[in-house]
Amino acid sequence: MAFAHLHVHSQFSVLNGVPAPKKLVAKAAELGMDSLALTDTANLYGAVELYKACKEKSLHPVFGAELWIDPRGIATREGGLGPSFAVVLLIEDDTGYKNLCELVTRAIFEGIYYRPRVDLELLRAHAGGLFCLTGNGETGAIRGTGDESRVVALGDIFGPERMFGELMDHGMDFQAVANAEVRRMAGKFGFNTVVTNQVRYLKPTDAVQLDLLNGIAMGASLGDKARPRQQTDQQYLKSEAEVRDLFAEDGEAIDRTHSLAHACHYKFPSGIYYFPASVPPDKGGETDENWRFFLDAFPPSQEFPIPAARPEEGGTLSGYFRWYGRAGLDLRLRYVAEDQHAIYKERLEGELTMIIKMGFPAYLLIVAEFINWAKDRGIPVGPGRGSAAGSVVAWAMRITDIDPVRFALLFERFLNPERISMPDIDVDFAQDRREEVIEHVREKYGAPLVSQIITYGKLQAKAALKDVARICDMSFPESDKITKLVPERLNITIEDAVKEEPKLRALIEMDPKVRRVVTLAQSVEGAVRQTGVHAAGVVIGDRPLVEIAPLYRDGPEGGPVVQYDMKSAESIGLIKFDFLGLKTLDQVRDAVAMVERNTGERIDILRVPEADEATWTMLIKGDALGVFQVESDGMRGLLTKLRPNCLDDLVALVALYRPGPLSSGMVDDFIDRKHGRKAVEYPFPELEEILSNTYGTIVYQEQVMQCAQVLAGYSLGEADLLRRAMGKKDAAEMGRQKVRFVEGSVKRGHDEKKASDLFDLLAKFAEYGFNKSHSAAYGFISFQTAWLKANHRAEYMAALMSIDAGNSDKVLLYTGDCRKSGIRMLPPDVNLSVGRFDVPKEDRRSIRFGLHAVKGVGEGAVEAMVEARRTGGPFKDFMDCLRRVDARKVNKKVWESLIRCGAMDTFGLPRARLAGALEDAMSAAADEQAQKAAGQVSLFGGGGNVAPAFRMSNVGEWTVGERMKNEKEALGFFLTGHPVTAFADEIEGFGFKCIADLATVEIESGYSRNGKEHGICAIITGKRVIRNKKGDPMAFVTFEDPSGSIDAVLFKDTLAKFSAMLEVEKPLAVRAKVEQQPDKPRSLRLEACEPMEDLRERMIGKAELRVRASELTEEVLLQLKELFTQNPGNCRTRLVVEEPGRFRAELSVGRSWQVKATPKLVDGVRSLFGRPEALVLTP
Repeated sequence: MAFAHLHVHSQFSVLNGVPAPKKLVAKAAELGMDSLALTDTANLYGAVELYKACKEKSLHPVFGAELWIDPRGIATREGGLGPSFAVVLLIEDDTGYKNLCELVTRAIFEGIYYRPRVDLELLRAHAGGLFCLTGNGETGAIRGTGDESRVVALGDIFGPERMFGELMDHGMDFQAVANAEVRRMAGKFGFNTVVTNQVRYLKPTDAVQLDLLNGIAMGASLGDKARPRQQTDQQYLKSEAEVRDLFAEDGEAIDRTHSLAHACHYKFPSGIYYFPASVPPDKGGETDENWRFFLDAFPPSQEFPIPAARPEEGGTLSGYFRWYGRAGLDLRLRYVAEDQHAIYKERLEGELTMIIKMGFPAYLLIVAEFINWAKDRGIPVGPGRGSAAGSVVAWAMRITDIDPVRFALLFERFLNPERISMPDIDVDFAQDRREEVIEHVREKYGAPLVSQIITYGKLQAKAALKDVARICDMSFPESDKITKLVPERLNITIEDAVKEEPKLRALIEMDPKVRRVVTLAQSVEGAVRQTGVHAAGVVIGDRPLVEIAPLYRDGPEGGPVVQYDMKSAESIGLIKFDFLGLKTLDQVRDAVAMVERNTGERIDILRVPEADEATWTMLIKGDALGVFQVESDGMRGLLTKLRPNCLDDLVALVALYRPGPLSSGMVDDFIDRKHGRKAVEYPFPELEEILSNTYGTIVYQEQVMQCAQVLAGYSLGEADLLRRAMGKKDAAEMGRQKVRFVEGSVKRGHDEKKASDLFDLLAKFAEYGFNKSHSAAYGFISFQTAWLKANHRAEYMAALMSIDAGNSDKVLLYTGDCRKSGIRMLPPDVNLSVGRFDVPKEDRRSIRFGLHAVKGVGEGAVEAMVEARRTGGPFKDFMDCLRRVDARKVNKKVWESLIRCGAMDTFGLPRARLAGALEDAMSAAADEQAQKAAGQVSLFGGGGNVAPAFRMSNVGEWTVGERMKNEKEALGFFLTGHPVTAFADEIEGFGFKCIADLATVEIESGYSRNGKEHGICAIITGKRVIRNKKGDPMAFVTFEDPSGSIDAVLFKDTLAKFSAMLEVEKPLAVRAKVEQQPDKPRSLRLEACEPMEDLRERMIGKAELRVRASELTEEVLLQLKELFTQNPGNCRTRLVVEEPGRFRAELSVGRSWQVKATPKLVDGVRSLFGRPEALVLTP
């Protein structure tokens, strides 16, 4: 073959190219080509992917980019694209790669105006090692207009030997003229020509996909005649024969593509790591200067005692690393029994030696530096995450806070000397301060050496359907109907959705418009739609990163982002560190701070007592809502079954609660062994020490490794390779490993058959085995949060609700949990509330609502109110509040929300009156603020035009129903009341459960329906009716009561019977069975329901009227008699008359007072006396 495609766009020319680089390479190989270029617009996103794909197919990769040049200068921001033109730059060598990285980066950071651009001066400065293709036609340097200025400018920069005129033919008229111009100018200026095809898809029929993607990019309808559209279907990856047919007279230009491709010989380096500087300027041995360099570069925690003189070996990287680890371990051992010290020290020395041998001291020192920097500044850091928790060195250096010896964690699970690869330490930081740590790293190493990592957002099923529906002129309700039928599952495809959802299939069959949208959406499904920033990945280099990789910026104010995704970045030697945000750390910090403020107690959260009885008692009851990792319905149910009483149990539970172990019966087996219902047995006596903490069950990957070590003589490094082979189900490798395992076991005197059986057992459990290091770290956080909830419940729950203030569903759950445990929820109050939920020091059994939880009340508004109180004291009344709070930061909608939720009740006026008067009151307050700003009001109240006092209009108060409705609009849920609470007597009398209690109802089989029905009183807050695969109707509804919410399903017969009763926010009496699916919240299968009012009328047998003697006036008695007369029935009535502290009398009344507990009677009596407890109803 003597042709190579040199101008090729992939899906990384976002929404202007179709195929992935891997597919382009596969097609080129299929066509017999030996090389391929990738030249996406203004980026190198796909370069590493191209490199790997070419290596796999034995093709020669050519790297490049299409770049826009603006002769007016990169700073130009007027006149549109004007004289700008696009060229293709191909990388020849290392110099060219660095230069193109610089050009692409500068184009994005400095030159975005319609397109990322550079100018001629910048191009000249970075032209070394690059070949230039001129482009062709409407956007290229040669356009068929006779203008030679662009070619002259490019020739001046590259010279004729490094510049090539592009010949193209996509069947468009203007290209014939442009090609003639290319040939003419090539002859005149002495440069050569090449044939290209500006590839954007694989085959002609893919032009439709490109048109779709262009339409999505522009947000323009496919039917819009004014929309620029594809004029050709010829921009596909043509074969050499097709190219020669088109350019029969340009054979040399075709041949030249091959020679040019092979002149581009840049390849990504391998086997190198760009570690941040970790070697002192003086490399010559042990010196005090070197010691000081290491102390400055990698300072340990402030707790470390720094010796006055340089310790032995401290002047080298490995020596400093050893000192750091040993000094840190000495501090850790203060909390370890002395007879155990030798175990820790021996393991530390072995790990230090191994890490030094593998070449990773610098990596651990870098991680330790930013972690200890954060800890020393009060930024919460997680105790560990992933396999790093298995290292004593990491523990000693304060990288982790999990004792690996105490939890029997393995270093080889972190770093395996048998399979050397870069360490990977993920670090959790408090979410609200994570960015501070990243900024510290930028300052320490220099901003040019630090970057985040790019991610690519792809058109998944729902997104593809929405985008295509929009450009096909489908209305939002129509498209919403389609997308809502796509099952909620990660990475589901449109094809899978159509197979699984009969209603979607029916729509496709019945409606040609839907059929077209689905078909077109499938054609672009999986395409790159946008770029973003990886949630955690940060790269630190040893030089400006632009010399290693091109950079991107996510928006005008965004920081630098490496253009290669995480795996690509690591594969070329960039060192990645994961900075994750974990909101649980924010919650723990805030709860601990609140406890200290309220009690003076300083909690060391790393040393809370593991044997705390209150914590285990709480967990055994399943009272774990808000407890890290164990708050789901399924987990809380398991807690009641497992009845954990030690940290090892909790760590195991974190590992076991996954679909594999749950569905295999492994969890039930674990529980039965713990409680003695099954015998704890060990295949070999030697395994008891390894498996005793998990009752003979293999739960962790580390246990698989230890079994191989003890039984078959594997080193732990070899055992890690065995674990990997088992996890990947590599049959060939498993066969080899089984022979090795059985032979090793036999050599140690074990029975061959039993050894073979054990290997098979290990292989089975390896499928479900979990990383114990990660489980121990997260199990420890679970215990910390459980301890806080058990011992400082109000402060912990307030911290939880503060972090989740924007999630009304979660706040509802947590408020229900608080009420159930006797903690009062105090409403928002403009005089007492701050932004966060808070526990008053004087009443630690209550929580004051935070203003951040009020919808529409932003940070600025909260700050303005708190500042006004700080400077002027509490607000005296409504007008004082409006006068003193900065009107620029608090608008009418904010005040309305505060009134609706009850935050202004502190002023003693009905909410309806405040709402009705708000507009006039705001106007008066604004006038007064303006006068004060103009200096027209005397400090002493005289000599100015003071605004007159505002007069409140006399408006009637909202009904109870209106109050609750307005509260829900402002908060997302009911706060001071709930439609269900009107039936409190009936709920108690009928033995109904609250929704929160259903989380711990025992289910006969972990994942099937419980045969027992449970009764609840709840309202419906959401309803969706669909058809199942058989075409039968079924409904999903969401029930809510003051304790929380739960989803329920109604199948065909139940739905038909009760559909008329499923009214939103109408209290219902519900009978249902509890269901549990693996790794999903519990739900209900509804069996029956009826309005609570109907149930009350039907079932209430006794009514007790409780009044004060002073209330029984003649008028009240007449009204009572009228109510009772209008609602006759068989419910017996008793009258209780009392005066608190003086007397109490119970009076029987006659048959004329027997009633029916109708809504009219109940609401009438309770409204007459102004309190629900005036009428108590019982069955």
